[in-house]
Amino acid sequence: MKVIIPFKLRNPKTRLSRILSLEERIELAKNMLMDVLDAVRFISDDITVLCPTGTYLKVDVNIEEDDAELSEAVNRRLRGETAVIMSDLPLISSEILKRFVETEGDVVIAPGRRGGTNMLLVRDSRFRVSYHYGSFLKHVSIAKRLGLKVSVFDSFYASVDVDDEADLLELMLHGEGKRSKAYLESIGFRVDFSEKDPKLIRVCYKHPPRSSLPP
Repeated sequence: MKVIIPFKLRNPKTRLSRILSLEERIELAKNMLMDVLDAVRFISDDITVLCPTGTYLKVDVNIEEDDAELSEAVNRRLRGETAVIMSDLPLISSEILKRFVETEGDVVIAPGRRGGTNMLLVRDSRFRVSYHYGSFLKHVSIAKRLGLKVSVFDSFYASVDVDDEADLLELMLHGEGKRSKAYLESIGFRVDFSEKDPKLIRVCYKHPPRSSLPP
C-alpha cells in the first residue's frame, strides 16, 4: 500500500500566528510531520511526502515536489491502494493506522472535526479527491456517485488536525511521547488546570528549542 503525506512548509499554520512566530510554526510543522511518519512506518514502507518545489527536508522517505493544487497533485498519484494522510495529525498512532487500513470499503474516510478529510484510503482507481471546503461530505458524495462502498473511520485522535489554539490544547493534553508536544513544552507551553476547564498557557523558557529536523 502506498502512503502519500501532503506537507507545506511555506508560512504554515497561519491561524496560530497570534501565539507562534513564523519560525516556531515551521518547527511545529516539522515535528508534527515526524510524529505522523513515526506512526505511518508501521503500516507501509512505500511512503511519499508530497510538498511544493524547494522544500528542504531531511527524511528517509521518498520526497516528491509538486506545485499543483493539492487535489490535482494527489490525484496524479492515486494508483492502486493508496492512503492519503495529512501531516498535521500528531496524535495518530500505529494502532490507529492499523485499524484504519484494515477497515473494509472501496473508500475509507477519517473526517476532521471541521468537516475536512484527515485520512483517506482509496482502493478503487476511479475515485478522485476534492480537498478543501467540506471535503468529507464531498468525498462521500463522489464515492456514492461511483457506486463505491464508503466507510467512515471514527477516531478522536485522527480527527485532531492542528490548526488553531484549541487544537494545541488537545495536543498538549493527549500527546504524551509525541515530538510535537515535546517541542511545544520546550518553548514554554503548559496546560493550566487551576480553573474548571484546562487552559493553554505559555511561560518563559531558558534554553532555545531544538528541532527534530534541520531548518
